Parts: sequence; C-alpha cells; structure tokens
Amino acid sequence: MVEKIKMETRRYAKRQLTWFRKIKDAIWLDMCDAEEENIKKIMEVLEK
Repeated sequence: MVEKIKMETRRYAKRQLTWFRKIKDAIWLDMCDAEEENIKKIMEVLEK
C-alpha cells in the first residue's frame, strides 16, 4: 500500500507540472534561491 501511495503521488505531481507548464505567465521560483531573490522576481512582475 505504501508503494502504491508513493507511485500515485509521483503521478499526481507530474500531472500538476504538465498543467502548470501550459501557463505562459507563470512565475517559477527556485526554493533553493535566497528569499530576497524570489521576492525580487515577484516584485518585477507586479511592477509591469
């Protein structure tokens, strides 16, 4: 059962990525970046 849950979770995540990649105006943030970098990216888009 645990393996089934893991497999279905991966499939769900892949479907989400496929769906989000279709959105051309999406802002992709790298959570490995510093918080300030992500805030700058967001602010640039909001200022347009």
